Amino acid sequence: MPKWDRRRKIHFVFPDGTEMAEEYDIKSSELVLRKWRRRATLGVKESKWEFEVGEDLLARNVDSEGLLESAANPIFARKDTLSSYQWRIRNLPYSIETYNVTVEPENRTITVRTTNKKYFKKISIPDMDRVQFPLQQSALSIAHANNTLIVTYKKPKEILQMEKEIQEEFKKLKASKDGDVDCTPS
Repeated sequence: MPKWDRRRKIHFVFPDGTEMAEEYDIKSSELVLRKWRRRATLGVKESKWEFEVGEDLLARNVDSEGLLESAANPIFARKDTLSSYQWRIRNLPYSIETYNVTVEPENRTITVRTTNKKYFKKISIPDMDRVQFPLQQSALSIAHANNTLIVTYKKPKEILQMEKEIQEEFKKLKASKDGDVDCTPS
């Protein structure tokens, strides 16, 4: 079975025109992808998807985009597990002692910096912002392997319970096949 067949895809359209698409692994119920698309501005056909969880796997073409960043630059991506939020920053070759990762509760962010001042990143957790839960340093951990820094933030019990309830609601939804879209004629 191909990888994309093992995913449950859910697409939301909110009253203001904003769209959210989520993909869950069918076996583990893990969130694999969450992306948002805001309503396009006047004169623009369609706005681009903004990835909150997961990453855009489409190959980019230098002919159509002009300049591209170096493949050696750090690549930042969020990949959640059932019990934690997780960010992977690839192409960071420094030892784990070089990284200083802290929670800034007043800004509601996690800050990643290196002691050699080669990398700096502020990470927000939109899921925690939506429910206004405070961030705590004790829920944060880091690991480093294969030139990848892994920043993990343990989900609070309330978030875990909320996600469990959401999963139960998703299981009640009637699945449609590709192209089986409700279309209201004008």
